[in-house]
Amino acid sequence: MGQYLDDLWNDLEQTWDLAMKVNDLAEEERNDPAKAWDNHFKGASLVDVARTESEISGDGQIAKVYCTNIYGLQYNPETKYWVPFRHGEVDLVKFTED
Repeated sequence: MGQYLDDLWNDLEQTWDLAMKVNDLAEEERNDPAKAWDNHFKGASLVDVARTESEISGDGQIAKVYCTNIYGLQYNPETKYWVPFRHGEVDLVKFTED
């Protein structure tokens, strides 16, 4: 379980770090998901740009930013912060292999 769990944890930490770069901005700048996408997320190496852009709704609203790992970010309108979510599967078999 050791290395696989460490890798999952590192991926989550990287995703949180990306979220915090935007969450540390002024509220007006982080509250517009389209601006956050264009100005901050789109150029990040951790972001899966093609997947994220394929998920943008017909009205151009971005709901989630997908990362190249099993995590992504979504904007929470109640808290007005970007928070991680998991979009990929956790391989439970790997927990017993290490």
